[in-house]
Amino acid sequence: MENQKVLNILLDFRQIRDSDPVIFLDYDGTLVPIIKNPEESYPDHEIMGILELLRKKYELYIVTGRSLREIREFIGPSFNVMALHGAILSLEDGTTNFVNNYSKYRKICDNIYEKKDEFVKKYPGVQIINKDGGLVFTKWYVSPDLYEKLQEDVRNIATRTGMYLYLGKMIVELRIPGADKGKAIKELRKGRPALIAGDDITDEDAFRLNPDTVSIHIGKGETAAKHTLENYLELRELLKAL
Repeated sequence: MENQKVLNILLDFRQIRDSDPVIFLDYDGTLVPIIKNPEESYPDHEIMGILELLRKKYELYIVTGRSLREIREFIGPSFNVMALHGAILSLEDGTTNFVNNYSKYRKICDNIYEKKDEFVKKYPGVQIINKDGGLVFTKWYVSPDLYEKLQEDVRNIATRTGMYLYLGKMIVELRIPGADKGKAIKELRKGRPALIAGDDITDEDAFRLNPDTVSIHIGKGETAAKHTLENYLELRELLKAL
């Protein structure tokens, strides 16, 4: 193996390998590339094979901002999942736990989604995804001169409903307040050693709140993680080695 960044992570992981570590992996941008049509982000055979082997060796969680329904459609029922940024914990044994007030915010999102045609008319090209407890407004096909106004409209909805506003990579999102990858991971691991990998701002929460872990940022930019890999393909190289 010639990738020095991967070797450094392996050396770091070796320190916790025999102490029953937990592995937490983000999905979009980490296990699969980010694409313009997120509903088409199915994993390929290679990454599914890697994940199947990993979960037989370690306690593994897929940690994602997607809905539970959507991530299960992508990866199936055989993996532990934290969905909606930690608002839902669904285990491979079928057990599912929800954050407080989940039903309330899911209903709020359903009501907003019923009026999606108004947004589509106002912002041509916008895609609105109902995540069963969150709403995503994608900007890929929206004219850039409408970005600011779209964000302001969603911000007003957040203020009115009490939901949390998140501005991400080409998205504006409404989330359940208090749902946080970092808190969810910290609570679940209870001090156990862990490896965390992710590419987005929400993953930075996980790195900051779990500073004692082997943390890996995917992509460019400043990060609280201890390690950085260029892209999802470099992470696959690491996961194969693990």
